[in-house]
Amino acid sequence: MRKHLLMLVVVGSVGVVNAQTVENPILKKLVEKGVLTEKEAAEIDEQIAKEEAEKAKYQAEIDKTAMETKEKLSKLEKKWGNIPSVVGKFKKFEIGGKAYLGYTYTDNKTKNDNGDFEARRFYLDTKSYISDKDYIRFTTDLVGGSSDYKLKIKYGYLYKDIYNIIPHTGLEFGIVHTPWIDYEEHSGWWYRSIDKTFVESGNGVGLWPSGDLGLNFKTKTPYITSEIGFFNGEGYDKINTNTNNSGPIHNSVEGRVTYHIFGNGDKKVNPTKDSYANISVHLASNLGYKDTYSSHKNLNVYHIHAVYNNPMFLLAGQYVKTDYNSHSEQSGDGYSANLEVRPIENWSLVGRYDHWEANNKVLTGASDKRDVYYLGVAYTMNKYIKWIANVINTDYNNGKTSSDNTKYMITAELSW
Repeated sequence: MRKHLLMLVVVGSVGVVNAQTVENPILKKLVEKGVLTEKEAAEIDEQIAKEEAEKAKYQAEIDKTAMETKEKLSKLEKKWGNIPSVVGKFKKFEIGGKAYLGYTYTDNKTKNDNGDFEARRFYLDTKSYISDKDYIRFTTDLVGGSSDYKLKIKYGYLYKDIYNIIPHTGLEFGIVHTPWIDYEEHSGWWYRSIDKTFVESGNGVGLWPSGDLGLNFKTKTPYITSEIGFFNGEGYDKINTNTNNSGPIHNSVEGRVTYHIFGNGDKKVNPTKDSYANISVHLASNLGYKDTYSSHKNLNVYHIHAVYNNPMFLLAGQYVKTDYNSHSEQSGDGYSANLEVRPIENWSLVGRYDHWEANNKVLTGASDKRDVYYLGVAYTMNKYIKWIANVINTDYNNGKTSSDNTKYMITAELSW
């Protein structure tokens, strides 16, 4: 009881203490009721006065520091006032990124096994808005393992809203998205951190990159979306169409058209919350391409894809055919299917099967074939971190047993 009364004193008004004289009305009342002696009340009153004096002293120091800082900033502003701030150049500035960090142990069938930590991808992404819809994007990409790292520009383009010219359409100009890869990674295959899409993967078709120099028209409506682009054609690390035998024009034309059955093509979907069903056609052609073994004709890709997703599972399948150099493993046709099951919140089971049959009859006298099997489990810790454990088994059915391998992978997929 006595302790509670002392608390009341602290929050009450403060009197002036002189020797044993108590001026605080609350303390005086406690003395009158015999709860405190005059000496005890005076000591409490004196302590309160000291604390208030200390507070006043600290506040004065804070005010002094604030004034000095304000004066320094004012001097800096006068000195550097003619240099515009970075943010001042743009209406809005955004920064974010993704990183795919992991460890892979490879069991090679006829060679030594090996294991390495990897920075499979490390994207740093910035967007500088020059209006509500128009922006400049710059994305860097760090990739490597062991001591071998490469830093390159993933994207660097101007996005311009051209709705007044072509309804529901924007234009990317610079190092831009190619029409297919980004779409599939955000609708049908959400695990680029363990391998690329079938069209891009080296164990699949192995042809098309996700970005290239050029321009890309992107249209979004509820039921139809499309991307149509004109590019250099070489990409970053795929085939080199600029050979001595190529024609004077060797650029690529590529396009995708998607029908969104549920009418949510103009929305950003979340696979664990939304339902969607899409059917896509993807066509591409490198104009005037010719190399040592091919006649002077275009390099063509024909591609169809379908995906259905609800919060419990995702199912996707696709077929790809290429018209290309007959002596290359990238000439042929194949198909891929992938499944993701989400039995409980934050957990997923992932599977994928790729089959590619090349038209290469040079080495074996028969078509080269390869099958790739993926199986894994994923745990979403929070919106920043996802953990994935998976196995990838690659089987070449052409006598190339030296290429067969099984990979055991642990991945941390980071987003911010």
